[in-house]
Amino acid sequence: MRRFILWVAAILITYAIGVGADRLSWHFLTAPPSPTRVEPIAADMAFPQQEVVFVPAATPPPAATLPTPHLILDYDSKQLSVWAVFYIMGPQSKEFADIDSIEAELIPESQGYPGRILVSTHIGDDYDSANALFGLVTEQRMFFATDKLAKGDFAYRFDGKFVRIDFDIVAGKEKAVLRGTLTKMKNGRTIAEQEFTFRMVYMGC
Repeated sequence: MRRFILWVAAILITYAIGVGADRLSWHFLTAPPSPTRVEPIAADMAFPQQEVVFVPAATPPPAATLPTPHLILDYDSKQLSVWAVFYIMGPQSKEFADIDSIEAELIPESQGYPGRILVSTHIGDDYDSANALFGLVTEQRMFFATDKLAKGDFAYRFDGKFVRIDFDIVAGKEKAVLRGTLTKMKNGRTIAEQEFTFRMVYMGC
């Protein structure tokens, strides 16, 4: 009897061990694997760098401006009205053959813009002018020095005296009102000098 009981116990233990081994084998061999977590990988990809160049819009060059003349007007405009064109009387040497006139538009009462003086030239239909950078005008004297011609290399200097100042009487007539020396210069060097006598007409007449 005792042997029978031990035999039964051995059979039960063997059965239990077999069942347990079978369940363990099924769990490890047939159970689906747990999902694998995929970690993101930072890709170190170098992209070519392109330099961005800012090109500003082209701006037009500033308009050319004339230098502001320095004019000293020491006279009474009630006695002398220098708003006139002075034309040469008599012959002109070849060095001054292109001289057309001296123009003076002067406003002694003005505090901002005293006016202008210029030498006008022409060859055929080609006209040019040189504006005075400095000038001194009194009831007796006219002196000025110009910049270069707008389209040339020559500049001028004039030193003269008024023969008469009763312009209202002699305007537009062959009457001398101004006499003086006109100097022609290039790069600061004197090219020619000549004494001239001028008549006058009022500007705009």
